[in-house]
Amino acid sequence: MDHIKNLLSKRIRQTGLARQVSTALAIIEFQKIIQAEFGEITAKKIRALYIKNNILNVACLSSVVSQEFNFHKQAIIKELNEKIGVGVVKDIRLII
Repeated sequence: MDHIKNLLSKRIRQTGLARQVSTALAIIEFQKIIQAEFGEITAKKIRALYIKNNILNVACLSSVVSQEFNFHKQAIIKELNEKIGVGVVKDIRLII
């Protein structure tokens, strides 16, 4: 008998929803990472919008926060890919 996790994973792949699920998970995980890395106040100024062509597009309300974010960008990409799956996010584009 298969575990529910295996059954769900198999069904998600069969229906072609795997990409949408990994995108949604990446956006949720991004917000968690930002809050842990920068704190709650700064996390309110950064929001993940969508992923297109493996590029996570992020809105940022402050140029100061965007500069600080750029220092941590590669570490955030690495952490996202470790949690979601290698290659889900190859780059992050800030929209200020």
